[in-house]
Amino acid sequence: MQANNLDLAIDSIRVRFGSQALTRAAELPPPQPWPTRTSIDRLSGIGGLPRGRLTVLTGTGTCGKLTLALALLAGATREFAHVMVIDTQSGFDPWTLLPYSPELGALTVVRAPALDLAGEAAAALAKAGAGFILLMGEVPEHWIGPLESAANRSGTVLMGVLDTPGRAFAHASSLSVGFSRIEWIWERGQLVGLRASARCVKNRVAPPVGETELEIRYPLGARSLLDHSVHIVEVPLRTQELTCASAVV
Repeated sequence: MQANNLDLAIDSIRVRFGSQALTRAAELPPPQPWPTRTSIDRLSGIGGLPRGRLTVLTGTGTCGKLTLALALLAGATREFAHVMVIDTQSGFDPWTLLPYSPELGALTVVRAPALDLAGEAAAALAKAGAGFILLMGEVPEHWIGPLESAANRSGTVLMGVLDTPGRAFAHASSLSVGFSRIEWIWERGQLVGLRASARCVKNRVAPPVGETELEIRYPLGARSLLDHSVHIVEVPLRTQELTCASAVV
């Protein structure tokens, strides 16, 4: 009954104000993607991270989410003039990006002394047209709306990395990928990397895709950081592919 009343109200508004007055979410075109050239492009269903929307990488412990986030951040510095890191815990070290060959001249790190200032800074930078913003943690709930609105208008690629998102942050995300470590990779008694599962847990920009497995190799050896490289490759799933819990809305 409520669904019929809602459809009637929508039809009445369209008759009075025109067919373009209201548009169902399912009728909207998907957001323009930013191709990352990683397996995330396939999981998103649109060939990249959605511009103007919030993408969240989650997972507890050492699971590969931060390694992938750093690789995406380094790639963004080579493609955007202004790339921002909002460091809510003052724990981000730009030199950890060196194995990923970044363009450090394009990178700015914001270390806000309070979460409220972090949210304000993120919203202001998105409004100003920053190409890519990495949130190292959550921002207060009352800043999520202005941040998303500003990113949507400017087309900013917005990505958050955290262990477990709060309810508001999880609700605001349009794409959420959960990571979990499957096993460590050992060679000749030395830890050289890990195998991780990357599963689409929420997708509001495309039909659900499922999950994949990543093999992440760490940089090893007595070399300078500039000579290091990190390898992240997608490997065939060894179990039946799961489906994403959410679909496009």
